[in-house]
Amino acid sequence: MSSVTGVQKLSAPFGTWPARLYLAVSAALIVWLAVVSSQPTGDASFAAVIPILFTAPTSLLILAVPDASTAWLYAVLGASAMANAWLIDLVWRRLSSRKG
Repeated sequence: MSSVTGVQKLSAPFGTWPARLYLAVSAALIVWLAVVSSQPTGDASFAAVIPILFTAPTSLLILAVPDASTAWLYAVLGASAMANAWLIDLVWRRLSSRKG
């Protein structure tokens, strides 16, 4: 029985549709950031603002690191999206389990 609860805990961020939707939009924004940043235009410097704000508050850690690399930015955005999806999943499960 413990293996079943372990599987449920590991799949928690992907368990509910709001968490899945959040992860899908986050992934789309991160891919969009990669595409826009790879093109040599002047507008690409502000492309990271939208994914950072979408994955806030945990993605605001990137602002604490001076001279952060591009890999660090993508790592923080991915981890922030997973953490926020996990919180969305917990809240959704808690609210949907209430019957009153």
